[in-house]
Amino acid sequence: MYKTPRINIGYWLFFICIQCSYGLDDNESWTSIGFERNLPYSLELEFEQELRLNNQLSTFKQTFSEVSISYEVFDGLKIQIPYRYAVFENKIKQRLSFGGSYKYSFKPLSLKYRTKFQRTNEDGELPEELIRNKFTIEYKLGKKIEPYFSGELFHLYNTNHNQLDGFRVSFGFAVDLPRKNSIKIFYIYKKEDITKSSPDEINVFGLSYSFKW
Repeated sequence: MYKTPRINIGYWLFFICIQCSYGLDDNESWTSIGFERNLPYSLELEFEQELRLNNQLSTFKQTFSEVSISYEVFDGLKIQIPYRYAVFENKIKQRLSFGGSYKYSFKPLSLKYRTKFQRTNEDGELPEELIRNKFTIEYKLGKKIEPYFSGELFHLYNTNHNQLDGFRVSFGFAVDLPRKNSIKIFYIYKKEDITKSSPDEINVFGLSYSFKW
């Protein structure tokens, strides 16, 4: 009997990422560890520590600590307030955001929309204010693997028609591990500073680990 060969998701993601890595301005890597903690009154606390490298994955770009608290208004709808403290080689940035998300599931698919306003402060610079809108499609592949695809738009706040300043396209998959642990492997193509004469086009290769406490 003829058997259809199984698709190796990791292999194909790796192959596509390698193909995408040529011809762009830079390659970056993002690695992070985080945890989640459910609190009373439908609140949730999250913490993430991340390291980012650039210049073809060879140079320190930044590290940041981010703490976030969210409130579940009802099933699928959350509001969230994240705070980020980011350390670069020669500067420090602090970011405060306010956003909301809604997730609708009809197994095995899930659709998620998130909108967020963020304000980033740096000493000696005017605050940077952005509105971010992100849409994600997730697919439950078996009990432990969940591939996903997402797109995100960045708009400059308080400018003419909230001018588009950048976008990201991402795909990857999350894997559930024992004891409420999980890992996520992903690729992001991002275009930044579209308002400038020469926008940056960057590949990002990422790995994150998280656990619920």
